[in-house]
Order: sequence, then structure tokens, then C-alpha cells
Amino acid sequence: MREKEKPAKKILVVNTDYITGRTLKMLDIVQGVVLHQGSSGGATGTYGVSSLKAMAGGGGGDLLTQMLVKARSDAKAAMVEAAEDLDADAIVNVTYHSSMISDNAAEVIYTGTAVKYVKPQQPRTNTGY
Repeated sequence: MREKEKPAKKILVVNTDYITGRTLKMLDIVQGVVLHQGSSGGATGTYGVSSLKAMAGGGGGDLLTQMLVKARSDAKAAMVEAAEDLDADAIVNVTYHSSMISDNAAEVIYTGTAVKYVKPQQPRTNTGY
């Protein structure tokens, strides 16, 4: 009988530097970087940003939006995967950046701090000993 795979842990992703009600241990900075490079409709089936802009009047804007949404989703997923590798519970202080490198290439970067939840220390009580 095949052993069941452990379900993936859901990692909380926030752009604040805290999580209300939680004490956090900082693990490491994590990031996801995606470089999306299109062509002018070649064999890859993707389009360069300039060609998409040129087509914007004919629905090309939807294609450009889809390309950028996918790149952003892929970059966020890569950041979360890096946090999973650290056995993190959450990623705080998340930032997102994108830039056009050329007419047909865009870079998307997500960065954050992977953290682990820690149980707060219980105060010691005087037992009279």
C-alpha cells in the first residue's frame, strides 16, 4: 500500500512585519524571480511586450495582462517554495517589484522574510520552594 503524501502546509503571506497574536522567529530572506521573455509570436506561442502593446486595440491588452498575471503568480509561487524549503509558517514584509528589461522581456520579483511561529515563554511562577 502506498503511503499518503503529506499535504502541503499553507504559508501565510503578508506585507506587514508582524502577524497579530503570533511571536515570530525570523529564518531568512526569500525571493521569487521570474524573467518573462516573449518573442514576436514565434514557436513558443508567446508575444513580446511591444507586439502586445501594438495589438492592444484588438484585444492584445488582455494577452499582456494574462502574461503579467502569470509572471507575478509564478514569482510569488517561487518565493513561497523557498519558504517551504525552510519549513517556514509564514512570509512577512512581502514586497513586489516588476520592470521592463527590454521591449520583449519583463522581470517580476517577490521578496519577503520567512518566519516560524514560536510559542511565547510562559512566565515562571513562584512555587514557594
